[in-house]
Amino acid sequence: MTHLVKSLLNRNLLALVAFAAALAPQALKANEAKCPLGNATPHGTYVLTVDGTGTIVGVGGLTAVGEVTYDGNGHENAQYTASVNGTIYKGVAVTGVYTVNPDCTGSITESDGSHYDAVFAPDGSTVYWIRTDTGFVISGTEVRFRHADVD
Repeated sequence: MTHLVKSLLNRNLLALVAFAAALAPQALKANEAKCPLGNATPHGTYVLTVDGTGTIVGVGGLTAVGEVTYDGNGHENAQYTASVNGTIYKGVAVTGVYTVNPDCTGSITESDGSHYDAVFAPDGSTVYWIRTDTGFVISGTEVRFRHADVD
């Protein structure tokens, strides 16, 4: 090989090594957990809203507003008012258990037998959920308005 070819190969090899080294931190970050605190991610009291586009198949529309409190240890309790096809239900109360996975997805099961898939904001400020029981077309949002440290 000529000196020029060896020099070009060495430069290309060095550029490739530098490029790989620059990407290594991003690759490590991509594998880091978004919600490393797990069940401690949501904590405190949240405003619960179901925006009115929800439906119970064969019954009618559903909307709701209330509060949900997460204890940071996998337990929650909720109180809300719901309108189901125009009939108002005040003071509905349920308790539940939840799980937050490292990728911020999770699940919630409540004492009334309802099941939800959820996505938790990494800082615990917001929870987005969808009910996964057959016959329900309902999703909602919860936004923290009182941190657990001041409850």
